[in-house]
Amino acid sequence: MHRPQSHQNTPTGIAFELADLMLLKAWADFHDVHMTVELDHCVEGEEYEEVVAFYAGDSQLRRWILWRSGGEIVVQPLIGRSRRFDSAAEALETLIPTRA
Repeated sequence: MHRPQSHQNTPTGIAFELADLMLLKAWADFHDVHMTVELDHCVEGEEYEEVVAFYAGDSQLRRWILWRSGGEIVVQPLIGRSRRFDSAAEALETLIPTRA
């Protein structure tokens, strides 16, 4: 009997729920931000099943990347520290400030 090999290293980022991906895409469309989903992403030895990257307009420069880590959504801006949120909706509320 063949048994699947267990992974010694659990990925830092796991795949998003479909509902979260739909929310992220709708937000990106509304704010004229280009969104890509990158699968099997690896940076500095850290593995991510899935990372969502947001680019400003037609720019090749990433503004933010998001990934799911356990029960949290992690947002890493181009410049600055990553922040953790309980939901994708909560994370999105902080990305583009509202105009008063």
